[in-house]
Amino acid sequence: MSIYTVAVWGLGNHAKKRILPILAAMDVVELLGVCSRNKDTVAALAEKLNCYGWYTPEEMLDCSELDVVYIASPIGLHFKMAVKALNAGKHVWCEKPLTCDVRETQTLVALAKKNCKVLTESFMYLHHPQFQRVKQFVDESKGINSIICRFGIPDLAAPGFRDDPEMCGGALWDVASYTTSALLALFPDQQVEVLFAEVVQNDNASVDSNGRAFLRFSGGVTAYLEWAIGVAYKNEIDLWSAEGTLFTDKIFSKPAGYQPSYSLRDLNGNMVTEEGEVCEQFTEMFHHFVDMMVDEEKVSLERGAILRRAKLLNDILNFTGS
Repeated sequence: MSIYTVAVWGLGNHAKKRILPILAAMDVVELLGVCSRNKDTVAALAEKLNCYGWYTPEEMLDCSELDVVYIASPIGLHFKMAVKALNAGKHVWCEKPLTCDVRETQTLVALAKKNCKVLTESFMYLHHPQFQRVKQFVDESKGINSIICRFGIPDLAAPGFRDDPEMCGGALWDVASYTTSALLALFPDQQVEVLFAEVVQNDNASVDSNGRAFLRFSGGVTAYLEWAIGVAYKNEIDLWSAEGTLFTDKIFSKPAGYQPSYSLRDLNGNMVTEEGEVCEQFTEMFHHFVDMMVDEEKVSLERGAILRRAKLLNDILNFTGS
């Protein structure tokens, strides 16, 4: 198997705490370098991780040894950075969501296809066994009646770009992108219609703080999604089928070493608890990305999933009713 070289572009706390340690520890990729305008951060991490440190994207993208750029910047910078990387002949793995403009997302997907490069969106939870168990419940059910999915987080002490509309701040892009991507992954071959949606921006706020949506899939399943920033923490999915129910907590973000559990009820409401597998979802995601590098079918599926996610978020944002 080829060992792909990866550079991380953008060195915020998330990259430093989650992305870099995992990439550095993997044996199927080589962490080739880091890139940021912050020279002190670059120098410290390059020394610590024994890798290149680049202060400009031009230096990084000129490196002939580099295969993949992992973009870990604020959402509002993803588009321009991904264009530069793809045009430089690099594959792009990008933090979610890829952009906050459906047209920009379409442009990136088309550019990646034109340049024969892999383009991914880093929804790490999709690769955890917990989500696979939820997908199994859906696939084995004789019929899913409805799904409720909620993700809300308290206000952050240092929100940074999340309060900046120019950087695609707000709850829709930062939090709702998880809930919508989950539903689309559970029903990948079905059309989805937005029956109701609202994206709430409080008076004097620069970005939206919460929202909700009611969806219907072409197979008949309905889903209620709710998301918020500035509330008590909630991170869950609840499925109701013809034969029973499944509920699981922390479906999206998880602490290290988290063991998921599933509350299942049968046809008559009798409940059992099932313990799940402990797993590092970022590691699983990167293994999936590596597998994708040599699998054109997976590349095509990812491109389609990216476009589908972007369209649904756009439909929610622009919902006007009828």
